[in-house]
This record gives sequence, structure tokens and C-alpha cells, in this order.
Amino acid sequence: MKKLLLFLFISFSGWSQQITGTVKDQSEKPLLSASVVLLTERDSTLTSFATTDSEGQFMLNPPGNGSFILQASFLGYENEYTLVKYTGRGIDLGTIILKERSIALEDLVVKGELSPMIVDGDTVNYNTKAFKTKEGDVVEDLLKKLPGLEVQRDGSVKAFGEDVDRVLVDGKEFFGTDTRIATKNLDADAVDEVQVFDKKSDMAEFTGIADGLDERTINLKLKEGKKAGYFGTAELASGSGERFKGRANINRFSPNNRLSFIGLANNINEQGFSMDEYFQFMGGLGAVMSGGLNLNLNDGNLPVGMDQNQGIQKTWAGGMNTSNSIGKKTTIDASAFYNSFETNLISNSSRENFLKNGSYLTSSEAEQLSGTGGVNFNVRLKTKFNPFHQLIFRLNGAVGNNRLTNTFSNSSRYSEERLINESRGENEIKASRYSINPYLTYMRKFSKSGRSLVFDSNLRLNDNTSEAGIDSKNTLFEMPPIVQVLLQNQQMTNRGNSYSVRTAFVEPIASKKFIEFSAAITDENNDSQNDYYDIINNQLISNSDLSNWFRRDYISKTGGLKYSQNNKKTRLTLAMNYESALQKGKINAENSDFRNTFQALLPSGVLEHRSENNGNLILRYFTDMREPSLLQLQPAVNNANPLNIYVGNPNLRPEYEHSFYSSFMRYDAFNFRMFYINLRARHTFQKINNAISINDQLVRTMSPVNTPSESSLNARTEFSSPLKPLKIKYKITLRGNYSQGKSPVNNLVNQTNVFGKGLNLSIENRKKEIVDLLAGFQFYRSDSRFSANTELNQFYKEQTIYAEGGLSLGERFTLKTNFDYQFLSQSFSESTYKVPLWQASASFFLDKTRKFRLTATAFDLLNKNQDINRTSSLNFNEVNQTNVLGRYFMLGLSYSIKGFKEQPVNVIRI
Repeated sequence: MKKLLLFLFISFSGWSQQITGTVKDQSEKPLLSASVVLLTERDSTLTSFATTDSEGQFMLNPPGNGSFILQASFLGYENEYTLVKYTGRGIDLGTIILKERSIALEDLVVKGELSPMIVDGDTVNYNTKAFKTKEGDVVEDLLKKLPGLEVQRDGSVKAFGEDVDRVLVDGKEFFGTDTRIATKNLDADAVDEVQVFDKKSDMAEFTGIADGLDERTINLKLKEGKKAGYFGTAELASGSGERFKGRANINRFSPNNRLSFIGLANNINEQGFSMDEYFQFMGGLGAVMSGGLNLNLNDGNLPVGMDQNQGIQKTWAGGMNTSNSIGKKTTIDASAFYNSFETNLISNSSRENFLKNGSYLTSSEAEQLSGTGGVNFNVRLKTKFNPFHQLIFRLNGAVGNNRLTNTFSNSSRYSEERLINESRGENEIKASRYSINPYLTYMRKFSKSGRSLVFDSNLRLNDNTSEAGIDSKNTLFEMPPIVQVLLQNQQMTNRGNSYSVRTAFVEPIASKKFIEFSAAITDENNDSQNDYYDIINNQLISNSDLSNWFRRDYISKTGGLKYSQNNKKTRLTLAMNYESALQKGKINAENSDFRNTFQALLPSGVLEHRSENNGNLILRYFTDMREPSLLQLQPAVNNANPLNIYVGNPNLRPEYEHSFYSSFMRYDAFNFRMFYINLRARHTFQKINNAISINDQLVRTMSPVNTPSESSLNARTEFSSPLKPLKIKYKITLRGNYSQGKSPVNNLVNQTNVFGKGLNLSIENRKKEIVDLLAGFQFYRSDSRFSANTELNQFYKEQTIYAEGGLSLGERFTLKTNFDYQFLSQSFSESTYKVPLWQASASFFLDKTRKFRLTATAFDLLNKNQDINRTSSLNFNEVNQTNVLGRYFMLGLSYSIKGFKEQPVNVIRI
């Protein structure tokens, strides 16, 4: 580790005493991304390299004293040479003027090593040609290869440690805010460049004044040949075990209009869209219906929830997206997407639950048949009446339904011989939902530069209804045993509406310095009713003890002051908001009103600095007051599993959170080295956690309560660099995390400290025209420490050896394979689970135009696939195993759709 840190220090030290200057054309216009190289005068050996920023400026680091030749070049311009005598002190060469070439060039092809990424201001640009992908790969496969980017198990993407909020295609929205539709459905071959940046808010883009409300964004720039015409892929495949797959994406682009269609159908656990609504259903009412009561009990460090390896999943989905420019002032983006998703999930779990004086064991078996279906739609209209007035209108909505049938059995015991309780039964639920959400934003500039006014409003209407049937038999093994039979019908309705209005006024106070005054009001209403009926002699008899009616109104008023300073290299924002909130409501009877008020000061700040040597530094500090969710507040008793009961708490207070984020990134375009580090810290007061009460029969009752505080710290660093003599590239990723939380169990507050550390090391070859190889090792360990009983301290460890390979034989035949060998172990289990997973495919183009491709795929060649999740939480350890897809073989045929306009004859292709 010490050698690694020393190497990193040496690699990125010595950035002072540089040679600087500015490159412009004959009209004094700065040239962005001009190449500047430093050559030795004696033999013209290249010693340093840089590209210019948006101001045309550059910075070079000489290797030592001596005489050098500086060469400045730009596409379409003549090279300019300058003799430099360097003595160890910084030199400013001033402005270097490049003359435009007077001779038109015919088709010119230049081959050489591609720079994989360039940092231009606050944007990181990846050249996709430097990252080898295979025919048939989608954008998600490409993103996995880019340094600084991570594709999570659920398909979401992190860029330099932060969640990606939007994925654009050529700067335009693609199916609204669902980032996974673009990454999982668009062909990687269509993308020329991937850009990562923090997209400014609509207000900041209009006024040009940063407000700190940025969204981490990926923009997929299409290849020039695919911006006018049509392109896409259609694929059909069938295999053993009745496995099938169908996928299609067809895009028709022109300079002012764009139309895209995507569709997919399969039963091999592949989804091309976000599953957020399904997760909300399964994590809310669906979770308590399952009998497991999985209500966010995980500490966030270990994988939980539905993923592509759990159960047998069948998907049908399709949608259309359009973008149109009406004149020069108005654009309209619209999309609609339908999805139907079904899962057959069989699970077995064993859990060790921690008490003050010991622990007890629970085990469960369940089979779930679940599904969701619905349509999401998005419309966005943006128009500029003139340079001083702009209007943006958005309309988002969704309509759908969910269903779940769950057959379960679970039991609790102090030891293998001493059974305490047992429950068996079947639950069934059907639910429907709709929501509609219009937004309106009006922005105006004034004649005085920097003065602006913004008005923003939105409305949200939603309706959720569900009906559940519960049939269970529960036994308490006392003397004598007590048998309870529960047969109920539960009907639940939740209707909600909310609105918010915000206005802000910006006034310049000095050159590039601004002050903003803002005010906002938000009002959120919910009206919820749960009617419980006992089924006696096939008759529905109302259960007044469990039935309840709940109304909540949450009103928040905010006023704030913000200072902004925008320089060429540095952006600073400091703000102070005051929020006053009122929470009021009614429970069942007229005399059960509740009313709570909350106030908070919410300071925040953002500092971003861009250095001349492709380095970016970001510091962010925010505070937030978050109200409890409706599920947490509603005083309903959910007894879907009588051994695990959940009760809401209307007396909850909002959480008050401090969060700090810092990151630094530098890319050396000459040596192709990238270094990145980030740190994220959170401290939450009045943190909402679940208090658990366990009686002598081991029946658990859970209710959310405010605990004093909770803290977390996460850090991650990544370094990648080529080893040119070996013609390979390596990447090292280190990460660590720490969290501290409190879990009340039987009125005893148990403080838990969790420490985690991880390493990912990979190497790959650089020349990938014929052979593409990657191999690596990944390690992660989590240690938990308990204050109430140190004997319950535990650890979790996961190790993975992985390899990927590709071989291109000629222009038509390609082989691909990947192999993962995962080792899972934990202190509370003597077993070490070993899961080898091997996949392979072969593809062959049937014609010279490379449009028809035949592909043979083999999944889980060793037939060893398993899904084992080990959950380490504040008050329990659990091992859960589910059914998974086994070995199958598939043969498919795909057709590449291409129809593009011809390029002009006199071009330069690099």
C-alpha cells in the first residue's frame, strides 16, 4: 500500500513551474482542444503533451532543464513552432496564432493511439473508439469499460461516485428520466462520444449563473453518420428450456426531428427499463404481505432486493420517443413506455436475531408469483419567446397495476430442539395506481446583465387502491399450544395531491457576482383509508379494531438568500434557507387530531475549481429536513404475517441531515493516466429507524421511531494507467465505508458500528483489434460491532476472481466469454459458498454488408449458478437463497438496420 501511495504521489507531483500560453486563430478566437506538444531540440523526442481549454489556454510540465521545441496544432490549421529555453522557472509564451490551411484536403486517414478521455472544463469526454465493444453490445456494456463509471447490479450508473440522474442522447431527453432505457437498449456501436458532466438547472442554463442545483448527467453523442437517417437492431433468439429473447430498437433521425422505438420480450431475466415502481410495491405493502417484513432493514452495505439473478423473470416492454424542433425557438420532447413484468420467486432464508441476553433463530420458505404492468409518459415543451423570456412545460404521468400471490411458512426457535412459534399461509394482493404531474417554469431576463426572475410551479395527483386476502394458521407452542387462524379481507385506498410554488430573483452586485432571493411553499395532502374484514362463514364482518382512516397535511414554507460567484476557473455558491413546516392530520375519530410544527436553518455551499492541468476539485455541503413517509406515519396495523406486525407512528419528526461531498479528478492525456478520489459524509439528527418489540412467544412488533442520530462515511479512489512496455492497462479501485446507527430492541438501544473496505484490481490489453482480454480480482469485507453484546460482533467477506475475453477471427467471426468465481463467507456461518459462473457466445455475420448476424449463447456452462444474499443489519444476520436460471443454450439471428445520408467527399477522418 505504501508503494502504491508513493507511486501516486510521484505521478501527480511536480505540477508547478509549467510552460503556459494561449492558442488562437487569426481572428483572435480561442481554439478549444488544440494539441500542444513539447519536443527536445536535439532529436525531436516528445516529452510532454496537453490540449487547450475553452479559453485556448494550455499548461505543460517539462521533464527538466534544456532546449525544447513547442509545436501547436489544430485540425485545418498550419502547425506553429516555438523554440523554448527552459531553466526550471515558469514560462508564459503568451498568445500563439495558428493560420488556417488554404489547401482543401481529400480523404485523409490518420491512425494512432486514441486518447481515451479528455477533461474539458467540467465535462469528461470519453472517445468510444478507445474502448473495444463487440457487435450487439448495448450502451451499458460500453459504460462498464469507462474509467470512473460504475454500472450497478440494478442497471443504474454511478459516475465518479455519484448517481447519474439523466442520460441524454445528443443533448436531448430520451424516454424522460429513466436512465436505464437508453443504456440498456441503444447499440454501443451508434455512440461516438460519452460525456459526463453536471447538468445545470433550467434556471442556471437560462441565466448563465450557477445555483448549485446540478444533476450528474451522461450525454451520448452519436456518430456523425447516424445523426441523419435511420439505424437500429432487431433480434430474435430461442433456446433450451423454452428460453426466448426478442429485442428491437429503431431510430429515425434528422436535423430537426427524432423518432425512436424500442421493444423487448424475454424470459431470461433481462429488463431494459427502471423497476422503481415495482420495487416500491414490493418494498411497501408487498413486503409485509410476503411475510418477511423487509422494510429497509439492511444497512446499505450488502446487496439486497430483486436483481437479474433472482427467480425466473419474464418481461414484455415497448415504447416510443420523439423530439421535434419547431422553428428556432420551440422544441417538444415526448415519450410513452409500456412494461409488463412477471416473477416466479422461491426463497429460503435463515436468520439469527439479536437480543440483549442472547439470540434466537428464524427460518422461512416462500413462493411468490408477482407482476406489474403499466404505462409511463412524459411530455416536455420548451419555448423562447425572445432572448429575454423562456417557458418550460412538463407533464409526467403513469398508470398501472400490481399483483402478488405469496405462499409461506416460517418459524422461530431458541435452538434446533425448542420451537417457539410457527406460521403457514397464503396472502394475495391486487393493486392499481395512477399519477399525473404537470410542471410550469417561466424565466425572464432584464436589460441589466445578470438580473433575472424565475417562477416555478408543479402539481401532483395520485391514487392507489389495493385489495388483499390473508389466510394463515399460526401456532404458539406454549403449554398447551395456542392455534390462531386468520382469515381476512383488507381494502386500502390512498389518494393524494400536492402543489408547490417557488419564485427567485437574481441581482448582480459586482462583476460575475450575484445575489439571489427566493421563497417557496409546498402543500402535500394524503387521505388514506384501510378497511379490514374478518371472513366468518363466508361473510365479511368489519373489524373496527384494525380498520382506520388517516388524513395528513404537510405544509412547508421556505425563504432563502444565496450568493454566487462565477469565474473562469472557480465557481462558488453560498446559501442560507429557513424552513418552517406544519404537519397536521386526523386519525379515525373527530377528537384524534394531531398537529406538529418544525423549523430549521438550512445552510449550503458549493465550490468547484478547474485547474489548467485537467484537474477538477469539487466541494459540496448541504442540509435537508425530510418529512416521514406516509407508510411510516399511518397508524395502521399490518398483520399480514401475525408473527411480524408493523404499526405506523403519526408522532414522527422530520429528519435533519448534514451531508458533505468532495472529489478530485485529474487526467493526464499524454500518459493516459486517470486519478480520482471522493469522500462523502452524512450525519442525520432525529433519524427514523424501526423499534422492535419481541415478546416471549417471539412475535415481533415493529414501529418507526426517531433515534438521536446516525452517521456514515464513504470514500473511494481510482487510478488507471497503461504499462506501455507490456502493452497493457491496469486499474486499481479502493473503497471504504463506516456507519454508526442505533437500533432499539425491547427498549434497549443497541449502537452498531459497521466498517467496510474493498479493493478491485484489473488488467487488460490495449490493442484490441483481434484479442480483447481483461482479468481482475475484487475483494470486500464488512465488520459489524455491537455495543450491547460484543459476542454478537460479526464480519462478511466477498471475493471474486473474474475474466473476460474476446477473439475476432477475420471480419465476420467473433468469440466472447466471461467467467466469475465468487467466494462468500461470514462469521455466523461455517460454510463458504463458492459460485463459479461461466458464459460464452459465438457470432458470425452471414453477409458481407454485416447486417445479418447469427449468435450462439451458452449461459452457466458449469450449471453452478446460485443466488445467495447475506444480509448484515443492526439487529440480525440473514442468509437468503432463491431459485435462479440454470444452464441454457440459445441461438439467435439479428439484423442491423442502417440507412444514412452520404458524407461529403472532402472530409478528414481521424
